[in-house]
Amino acid sequence: MIKLEKLHKYYDRQHVLKGIDLTVEKGEVVAVLGPSGSGKSTLLRCINFLEDPTSGIVEIGGKRVDAATAKKKEIFALRTATGMVFQQYNLFKNLTVLQNVSVGLTSVKRMKKDAADKKGIEMLEQVGLSSKLSHYPAQLSGGQQQRVGIARALALDPEVLLFDEPTSSLDPELVDEVLATIRRVADTGKTMFIVTHELSFAREISDRVIFMEDGVIIEQGTAEQIFTEPAVERTRQFLGKAVQG
Repeated sequence: MIKLEKLHKYYDRQHVLKGIDLTVEKGEVVAVLGPSGSGKSTLLRCINFLEDPTSGIVEIGGKRVDAATAKKKEIFALRTATGMVFQQYNLFKNLTVLQNVSVGLTSVKRMKKDAADKKGIEMLEQVGLSSKLSHYPAQLSGGQQQRVGIARALALDPEVLLFDEPTSSLDPELVDEVLATIRRVADTGKTMFIVTHELSFAREISDRVIFMEDGVIIEQGTAEQIFTEPAVERTRQFLGKAVQG
């Protein structure tokens, strides 16, 4: 479903991703852990070319793009195969909740407004926000705004859902409602790639856990293996008390 080959990313002389090779199978839920500056969010954003990889190949559902020769048409096709949930929600402040979800359907999928609104309402029902259709983002809590972001990503029916630290901007009391929504999405069999600092959540939801540091994958394995018997000392240090649990 996702295949990365020798993915590199430089910011000037800073080598952020150092030749990442990775495959994510259809329906697999993969969580990416690591300290700040490890390259995990950059990796996520390079998958759909929100950040342009310096070199390497990204393939999603048969759509294959070589960073060295990538054309706008190829990048657009790759992006349409993904749905992105951002740290900062990225909602349009001047649009209602329903409009935020349906706008991508009319602009990207070329759906008629009535059909897009119907699909948007269905998605908002899935994330428990059917009573907020005419509200604006400023009228919602952070957790509700993030759930709108999840509904927006789901509405496009992507092959892959990408989550970039989806709870990092939330007050602690709002985290659980967003995590519960992501759990429900995972239960539908969606392929999911999640960068997160929520260790217990990663352990619970993931088929596979990846630990990154300094732009490389240090270790990967099942959630149970990584959290109970990590093979690499640096992984054990990072997980700390979570490993003992």
